[in-house]
Amino acid sequence: MSLLRAIIVEDEPTGLENLHRKLEQNCPEVEIVAECMNGEDAIRQIRRHLPDVLFLDIMLGDMTGFDVLKAIRQPTFEVIFTTSYDEYAIQAIKSNALDYLLKPIDIDELIEAVSKMKMKMREKNQPIVSSSPGKIGFPIATGQQFLAPDEIIYISTEDNVAILHLAERKQIKLTKSLGWVEELLTEKGFFRAHHSYVINFNHMSEYVRQDGGYIIMSDKKLISLARRRKDDFLLALEAWERK
Repeated sequence: MSLLRAIIVEDEPTGLENLHRKLEQNCPEVEIVAECMNGEDAIRQIRRHLPDVLFLDIMLGDMTGFDVLKAIRQPTFEVIFTTSYDEYAIQAIKSNALDYLLKPIDIDELIEAVSKMKMKMREKNQPIVSSSPGKIGFPIATGQQFLAPDEIIYISTEDNVAILHLAERKQIKLTKSLGWVEELLTEKGFFRAHHSYVINFNHMSEYVRQDGGYIIMSDKKLISLARRRKDDFLLALEAWERK
């Protein structure tokens, strides 16, 4: 399983340092992508990093953790509250929090909360198969977008998330990384041609060897073929042609 991308929001330096250390020593599956000491910075970093989980303090000076959550209109992350106050537990439940940890944070409770998060991620990462034959549910901010793989011309990445490119220049932004989509679609005729692009062989119009090598897609998009991917590309292309 890939690492759980986490943001810690804590306005006390000692509290932030303690939580960081406990996660680092006891939860190696958690990757801390940002640390914030106020609500405004937390909102910026959430929008930038699109984390899997937020370790969120409740009292953040001029804001509360609940204010931070209200500012994110379509959250795609889980929330684990970390606080010294037990009177906000009901409000946390209403905010669909995954867990509510009281300071000083018990290591066993922290490990258990991360285990809950891993279970949630396994559920989220399981693509939903539509009742329509051949369609897959791709996770988007508002739920699931059901598409047949052949509707996708290529996939790009922006701000750590994948963007599906369809006919007539239509784009669909997912809540998952390009690597996640690559793993899902590799056996369905797709190939990672470049660190920023996954192509659909069924929509490839032309492969040009000149200028380092590039691919022309059915929508006229030119995608460079990474030099280190060339041999794998030719092998994958040969295997696809044999099908």
